[in-house]
Amino acid sequence: KAVVNTHYHEDHVGANNVLKERFGVPVFASAESVPLMKRVHKLYPYQEIMWGYPEPSAVDCLPGRMETDRFQFDVIDTPGHCPGHVVLVEQERGWCFSGDLYISRRPKVVRPEENVAQIVASMEKLVSLRTDRLVLFTSLGNVVEDGRGALQACVDYLRELSREAKELQAEGLGTGAIRERLLGEESELARPTDGQFSGENLISAVLAADI
Repeated sequence: KAVVNTHYHEDHVGANNVLKERFGVPVFASAESVPLMKRVHKLYPYQEIMWGYPEPSAVDCLPGRMETDRFQFDVIDTPGHCPGHVVLVEQERGWCFSGDLYISRRPKVVRPEENVAQIVASMEKLVSLRTDRLVLFTSLGNVVEDGRGALQACVDYLRELSREAKELQAEGLGTGAIRERLLGEESELARPTDGQFSGENLISAVLAADI
């Protein structure tokens, strides 16, 4: 009956026009994402190979709550992965459709534009929700039953990583050396993604974050 994009990245919005035409349904996104979906963004080669360029799509602005015949989903702003990122929470059942906010308890890579301080704040916002439970439905297809515990574990990990990275920086180590000390060898994702997903990006992000 409706489609919600949690954010504007190409791997999430490529089917918007097809869904609208085939099923006649409205497509929604956050106010910050709507204008971004109307433009063609330059992709890196790996993005073009994996997903291709999405057609620009005209989508509607998300209200504060999405209602169906059976459920009510609160729309919660959760920036950090990118501007305008949102999640949907069905508070009565404790369901959270978390988009790309959460990937794992101990992420080893991020994109250079990701803001770790915002990610931590967004995760803490979800942890503090007054629901009996919080089940994460992630964009990777994983269902995390203990979503609150997983989010808190990720927050604790990022805070500790930031603390350790800043201590090593104070000792005179550069970003690459810090990454090697704390994360080991660079991720296998770095080369095929032109450095977009890398451990060095994560170290730079936690060094810049006031968390």
